[in-house]
Amino acid sequence: MSSYQPQASDTHPNVDRFLMQAFRHMPVWKKAHSIDEATKGIRQMAIAGIRHQYPNATTSQIKFQLAIRWLGKDIAVRFCGDRNEDKLVDAESIQLALRMAEILDTLAIPYLIGGSVASSIWGEPRATLDVDIVADIQNSQIQPLVEMLTGEFFVDEMMVREAIERKSSFNVIHLETLQKVDIFILSNQPLAQSEMQRKQQLAIAQNPERLAWLPTPEDIILQKLIWYQIGNRVSDRQWRDVLGVLKVQSDRLDLDYLNYWAATLELQELLAQALQQSGLSDE
Repeated sequence: MSSYQPQASDTHPNVDRFLMQAFRHMPVWKKAHSIDEATKGIRQMAIAGIRHQYPNATTSQIKFQLAIRWLGKDIAVRFCGDRNEDKLVDAESIQLALRMAEILDTLAIPYLIGGSVASSIWGEPRATLDVDIVADIQNSQIQPLVEMLTGEFFVDEMMVREAIERKSSFNVIHLETLQKVDIFILSNQPLAQSEMQRKQQLAIAQNPERLAWLPTPEDIILQKLIWYQIGNRVSDRQWRDVLGVLKVQSDRLDLDYLNYWAATLELQELLAQALQQSGLSDE
C-alpha cells in the first residue's frame, strides 16, 4: 500500500501528483502572483465577514476590525484608533516581501525571505498573511534601516537593537495594509550560516523584473521541519508546506544535504516520514 499523502484529504493521489507536476513547471513569477491572489482572497473574505457583522461600518471601522483579527486589539488600537481611512488596500505578501528586499538591498544588508513565502515559491502556493525574513543586520545599519522604514512601516528602534543584541527577532508593520513582517537576526548556528551562504536570487515579479533572495528548497524544508518539531508536530500547515516542496522539487533536491542536516538536528525520523509521504522514498 502506498504511503503517498495528498496535500488535501479530498484529493485523489493521482490528481495530487498532477497538480504538483503543474507547480513544478510553473514560472516562479507566476507562482508568486498566485500567492498574492490567494492572500488578497483571504483578506477580502475577512472584510466581507466584517461588513456582514457591521453593515453600517465606515472604512476606518472596517480596517480597525480587520486589524483586531490579524494583529490583536492592542495593536489595532495603536495603529487604527485615530486614523481616518478612505480606502482599503489589498494585502499582497509578495509585493510586501519585494518592498522589504528593496530596502535591505539598498542598505547592503544580507537577507533571505523565508517562511511560507519561500515554501510557496518552491512548493505548493498558498495564502500567507505575513512575511518572514532572516537578515544579518549590523549595529551601524540600525539607524539607516529605521529611517527607511519609518513612515511606510511601524518600526521600534529599541526593538531592533534588542533583537540584534540577543540574536532574536523583531516585527515591523506595513501601515497601509497592516501586514506584519517578522525579521529574524541571522544566528551563528551552523545551519543558519549555511542557509545564508546557499541562498538563491530569484525573479519573483515581472514587468518590471524584480529580484529577491530566498533559501534553497532544501533549507526551507529543514526550517519547516524544525518549526514542526518545535510546535509538537501538530501544525498541518507546516507539514503540508514540507510535503509541497518535496513533491514539487522532487529529483532536483540534494538528498545528501537534507540527510546530513536531518541527522545533525535529530530530525531523521521526520524527514524519512516526509520523504515517504511525498513519494520520494518507499522505505
